Amino acid sequence: MSRPSVKPYVAALSMVARVFRGRGVDFVLVGSLVLPLAYGIDWNVHDVDVFLLNKSTLTDEEFFEEVARENDWDVGLTAFGGVYYEVVVGGEVVRVDLMENLLDVYMPQELLNDTVTVRVDGEEVRAIRLEGLIVLKAREATDEAEEFLEELASVLADPKTGVELDKGRVRRYIESFPEDERGGITHRIEVSGIYLD
Repeated sequence: MSRPSVKPYVAALSMVARVFRGRGVDFVLVGSLVLPLAYGIDWNVHDVDVFLLNKSTLTDEEFFEEVARENDWDVGLTAFGGVYYEVVVGGEVVRVDLMENLLDVYMPQELLNDTVTVRVDGEEVRAIRLEGLIVLKAREATDEAEEFLEELASVLADPKTGVELDKGRVRRYIESFPEDERGGITHRIEVSGIYLD
């Protein structure tokens, strides 16, 4: 069964990246779109997740609303109070979540500094590494995140993907989280079939 195209998500990311660059907003791509863009992994993408580095939707609310108005994007709030844009691409609505270290979201500096660069329609976008995505999903500790990790484990187990996991990097990322979370993160990664030894 073939997956839906990631083209609308790539196009939405390109639009947001271009606008943000023009307005001085620095960000890192952090969601599942990293898999097809940076690693060539065929993946079912549902939205675009960007992590804001130098602005906050909390303190710069008017700024982000103005950006949305100028570009004819709708603005919404998640159940947890996070902000997202709805960007229309070729008649399709793509949700772009604007994430930051608020409430239950926590992204250690280690993951944000250790990125890969992808080219998206002429725009250079920094993205977290596969290893970082794995650790973030394990920290989420939801049924959806568990399914994500299990599916990713089976993809990584297939030598045809040609993607090598840096287990040392995964362990280093885990160490950048508070001590009381590390055991749970490690356990959820290994239970999914991604072994760190």
